[in-house]
Amino acid sequence: MNTFNLNEIANLKDADYSKISSRVKAFCSTYETAQILTEIVKDEVGHVIFKAHAVVDGTIRGTAHAHEVEGSSNINNSSHYEACETIAVGRALAFIGYSKADSLASYEEIESSKLQEFKVALHKETLKVATTYMSLAFKNAIDEENEEKIVECQKDMRGNDPLRSAVNASLSDEQKEFLIERQKQMTADRKAKSEQKNALWKN
Repeated sequence: MNTFNLNEIANLKDADYSKISSRVKAFCSTYETAQILTEIVKDEVGHVIFKAHAVVDGTIRGTAHAHEVEGSSNINNSSHYEACETIAVGRALAFIGYSKADSLASYEEIESSKLQEFKVALHKETLKVATTYMSLAFKNAIDEENEEKIVECQKDMRGNDPLRSAVNASLSDEQKEFLIERQKQMTADRKAKSEQKNALWKN
């Protein structure tokens, strides 16, 4: 039987535990009774949460969770289950000393984080460019009272709440008032048409 020994782990802290595979290998080499247990805590609509336990002599010594979203990175486009489970295991081992000095994050987590930061920055820049273009087109359509172009702009923004919100925020008070009055008129027209149709049915 191997007794769990924190001092033994402390002596290994200079080792390279940046990759999860190296953590698993070291853990299993240190303890003959080492076990790594994992379970899915949540699995719905592309979101998965894994829990991992690092076990020695039948006793849980380290526990960690990880969350992944399907398609959120190149790695987990088709294997978000595997990516999530692996990261949970890596963090569970990090909690009992199998990590680089002053860092629990693994190489895999750091690379995933960098990719997410890049995607966020790219999304913001794309939204900025789209907002500039759409704001100009929408404002011109309103100022010209061009119904066809207004409808076209609204159609292009449909389903994209961040873009629609940003474009609407760029409108002047006069342009916003025009849209309000336009909507009122459209509602009144629909009501009048409905009443006319009902009157024809009655006759």
